[in-house]
Amino acid sequence: MTPEEYKWHINLVKDRFNRFNLTFAQAEQVYLHEKENIHSEKHFFSAWEEMDFNLTTFRKILNKDQFLKYEKEQIEGIKNHESFLIENDQPRKTDINYTKELINYDNNFLVDFFNGDDSLRILAAYKDSNKIEYLKKEYKKFVEEKKKELLTMHFRYYRSFKPNELELSLLRHKLLYLIPDYESFKRYTDKPSRAIADYLEEKLQHLDDDDEKTISEKFMALKNFHQVCFNKYYGKQQSADTYYVKGPVLTSTQKMTYFAMTILLLDEERYGCRPS
Repeated sequence: MTPEEYKWHINLVKDRFNRFNLTFAQAEQVYLHEKENIHSEKHFFSAWEEMDFNLTTFRKILNKDQFLKYEKEQIEGIKNHESFLIENDQPRKTDINYTKELINYDNNFLVDFFNGDDSLRILAAYKDSNKIEYLKKEYKKFVEEKKKELLTMHFRYYRSFKPNELELSLLRHKLLYLIPDYESFKRYTDKPSRAIADYLEEKLQHLDDDDEKTISEKFMALKNFHQVCFNKYYGKQQSADTYYVKGPVLTSTQKMTYFAMTILLLDEERYGCRPS
């Protein structure tokens, strides 16, 4: 950048902040501050943090009278942001009722799953496996970490101004307790846990026909209800209404393995599993 170009950039800053009558030296400091605060894909501020950062920086750059004017603008900006969050936290009645119905169904589904006449022999076969118990504990950690992430990110970005959004997020998170998200868990977990998961997946390649039939029927019933429930609250989904991201196509064997691993991670004690 030539000296002339640099001077041109500084004068642009002076023009943008003309209400503060910045000196060239002050405008230069603002320019360097803005250049330093370039967007990063990994590290970024929430709106609140960015306002605090700017306030701290401009306190050093501006004189007393300039800073009082800047601080007044910041206070107004904060109020506007709070109003924006409140206005955008509309009652999520449809989303909340939809998620509650899923939770209620999944609860009943699992009670029947463990205590019904067609409960799976696979549960008894793996009931005392130390490997399964280890993975269950790791999955519990995964779900707890997801909740901590949910809460910290919510209050980082929204503070207490979006209670409806928080209620819905916690309800959706509750679904992770009910039906394990095995795929997400496996991506998240460490190498020892993935090695155990791979070992168990290999063993589950050889389920007998009755277990495979029961697993297929159970998960098909679960999928069908979720689709019916979605249609009830949101209407039938049209392909033109949705942007689809294609994931890898799983073979029938891979699907069965993922279903079986999901079953093995279920919390038996929560639903009073019958002794075998």
